[in-house]
Amino acid sequence: MPINNVSFGRVIALSGDQRKIKKINSKLAPQLNSGDVIVKDVTNHYRNAKSSGVLASAVKRGDRVEIYITGDDIKKVKQQHNEWDTIDGILSHLNLYFDTKKMGMYEIISKIF
Repeated sequence: MPINNVSFGRVIALSGDQRKIKKINSKLAPQLNSGDVIVKDVTNHYRNAKSSGVLASAVKRGDRVEIYITGDDIKKVKQQHNEWDTIDGILSHLNLYFDTKKMGMYEIISKIF
């Protein structure tokens, strides 16, 4: 009997060219439409940030930054659990980060799930 990977949920950040991110989102359309993934554009959150982290640096370079929420973490966001009701709260649970300039589209999509 085959066993699938167990995923309890993740928060994944993705930065890069807006065109590439739109392509990734179009490939994820079935999962987005079914509610298996939530996508939030957090570019403006970092636009004037004093942070020097990778996400703020990506925005300062002109990149777009989105976060992808999967698995059980979707329920936490929808039900606005403690620390899941704001962008800062969600970002505090960040698990992974990918840069579209350093990874291919299909490699990124495979790692989201």
